[in-house]
Amino acid sequence: MFNKVKIIKWILGNISHQMRAPTGGVSGWLAMQIMETNASSTREVIRRLELNQNDTLVELGTGHGESLRKIAEMDSASIPKRIVCVEISNKFRSELQKTIAALPPKLPIEIHGEDCIKMPYLDDGTVTKLFGVNVVYFLNPLPEYLKEINRVMKQNGTVVFGCKFSVIPQNTDEFVNLDPSYIANAMKDAGFDVATEKVKIHAGNYLEIKGKKR
Repeated sequence: MFNKVKIIKWILGNISHQMRAPTGGVSGWLAMQIMETNASSTREVIRRLELNQNDTLVELGTGHGESLRKIAEMDSASIPKRIVCVEISNKFRSELQKTIAALPPKLPIEIHGEDCIKMPYLDDGTVTKLFGVNVVYFLNPLPEYLKEINRVMKQNGTVVFGCKFSVIPQNTDEFVNLDPSYIANAMKDAGFDVATEKVKIHAGNYLEIKGKKR
């Protein structure tokens, strides 16, 4: 396991410029393949969010759209009234369109390519649940992103960041937020009550940093 983690860190360190928003070439392709390994974590986050038909759900960094596949498998009472996918990578948005084309047309999905530091398509206090898996590392400056997230969240709304800090390389320009305590404290400062929990899944585990808007 140690060697596997070491190898993943080495790969991520060498293609870190592609990890936030994959473009093209071999490194972009490799970044997309690595991100596909988020599938089991994403599915578990969706399960733990306990979605319902009154929810407005936002996902930051939707990637291949595994969350949408999971939601499509759920009963109608668990499908949010609005599903907002925020994905800044052109490559991933193309993949998302393919994923959506294979899903039931009734799913209320929309895709936005703007950076989530500003989300003008979301009104104040309208989002009930927002999440991102292996995304929070890239939100820099984090307080500015959290300010916008706080704006769109309803009171008592839930924000979840799923993180795998053990495989993230240090000292890169792209991976910035690597301290879970810093992230949790920044969320508290932004107006959230915060709890952390290690979540075990069959593919390993991830750290859940969960905030509830005060």
